[in-house]
Amino acid sequence: MCGSVLISFSVRQSNQHSAIRQRALQGDDIQLFHLSIRDDVARRVSIASTEVWGRRAELILAEIRENQEEKKSISVDISELTLLEPIKLLPEGETKNRALKCVGWRNTADGTPNGPREPEKDMNCTEIVPNNASGYCEVADTKTGEHFQVMRKASNILRNRVPFRCANAPAFARFRVEAHAATENTSSLLNVANQDLLPRDGIVMVVYPKLIPSAYATIRALRDVLGCSLPIEIWFRPDEMKDPKALNPLRNLSQNSSISFHPIADPVAKRFVAKIYAIRHSFFDRVLFLDADNVPVRDPSFLFNSSEFLKTGALFWPDFWHPDSTIFGLHSRSLLWELLDMPFVDMFEQESGQLLVDRRLHAAPLDVVFFYATHDPNFLVHYKLAWGDKDLFRLAWLKLNATFYMVETPPAMAGLVTEFSAFCGMTMVQHDTEGKVLFLHRNKHKLSGKSDTNSSEARTFSPSADAYPDPAIWTHLLSFDGNFSRDQYVVQAFTTPLNFTAKQKCFGRRSLRYSPQFHVQAVADLSFAHLETDLRQFAKEATELYLH
Repeated sequence: MCGSVLISFSVRQSNQHSAIRQRALQGDDIQLFHLSIRDDVARRVSIASTEVWGRRAELILAEIRENQEEKKSISVDISELTLLEPIKLLPEGETKNRALKCVGWRNTADGTPNGPREPEKDMNCTEIVPNNASGYCEVADTKTGEHFQVMRKASNILRNRVPFRCANAPAFARFRVEAHAATENTSSLLNVANQDLLPRDGIVMVVYPKLIPSAYATIRALRDVLGCSLPIEIWFRPDEMKDPKALNPLRNLSQNSSISFHPIADPVAKRFVAKIYAIRHSFFDRVLFLDADNVPVRDPSFLFNSSEFLKTGALFWPDFWHPDSTIFGLHSRSLLWELLDMPFVDMFEQESGQLLVDRRLHAAPLDVVFFYATHDPNFLVHYKLAWGDKDLFRLAWLKLNATFYMVETPPAMAGLVTEFSAFCGMTMVQHDTEGKVLFLHRNKHKLSGKSDTNSSEARTFSPSADAYPDPAIWTHLLSFDGNFSRDQYVVQAFTTPLNFTAKQKCFGRRSLRYSPQFHVQAVADLSFAHLETDLRQFAKEATELYLH
């Protein structure tokens, strides 16, 4: 039981509360009683219980209700008996905008907010609650007098020493209401064609200066290697493109291809929010979003006609992480689920390096994604409940019960087998709905198209055998054997020296010998064996075009 019982009586009768207290002492649980003594000057006294006169309160009150004689006796002896409801949770799905104020931190035992109360460890609203503490923030509705539990926290669930104060609790509780309001105000997105017309399909990318070689290489591969003719939108922030020549390589490609350029002026659409902005404002009805460092191994046009997409209007891809193995804390105990006012969802996290969305069907969830990304204060960022935009799409779709299809095959990894039999993955490999390799997202060791001759590593390690400055990092593919259960899909993060760098961040397995649930393939034996060489060549071209 979480909460309190308020028993009010006059001063002359105050000695009569001892019988009630004695009954509570017969138990062995923990709770807190508040005895309010009112006289002519409305004097209030709050009496804290011992650890044992706690949960017995509920049993005592039940006994009183059952025993009519006792109830009458007490009503004669006690002038006013008021039972306060236990401190409750905010109602699920509530859209009422309450006038809440913080009361304080309420500590609990056993590492869970449902544990026995530890009132001696309570804190005020401005104090920083230790990460190893469990409990909840108590807030009061100043209009109704109701009290609620908010920001229910298990022990050690926050990452990277995030400061946790109950002063944020009222705004935390309002988040769900404001998110609902965002959906209520949804109208059709801009630039959407009439439903009676054939949909306009295309690829959307967002670039900034360091991604120009990658974007150039991906577009060259799409056009000249894979034969993809889908039109492409390039979105960018002019304030990031301070060098007037920065876009020259991509503009060079647009001379002979259907590529358009779109500046982003919205001041909030920075970093990962730019991706969300570009999708919402795209001139395509059905968007294949690709991170600029993400390249398909086949023409991806077929995705628009896949049955999974036609049925749902949204196709998403899984990340390396799931509730049994996550570096982002997205498990059942996360504060995320309370913030979004939704139940825990046991599934793979999302990797948003590629997204397929029918904008005509999903205006509302796209608005919610934008709200999640831009809300101020941004609790998703402050408490590190989500990483960038990567999970916001599936969370918005889940919140609105909108339809989507999550590709079932877990990501593979492209990288190198080290001399110590570790697998250093530097590229996330995604599949189509049939489990065939489709995307290679080079999210570690991105293409630059140039050698950093001034770095100590460039002087220490030998360059590639060919004429391209970026190292070849796709020698092998590490894939999960679907015969194993999901809890065996564990991707390890570690650092190891390679022949082109002393410290390479890897996502893979430290020892292939002890990884029977994964199997290794040589990229040389696969249909896209020469793709990386093409990309490295194209990245070098991009740098040369920029310099000239």
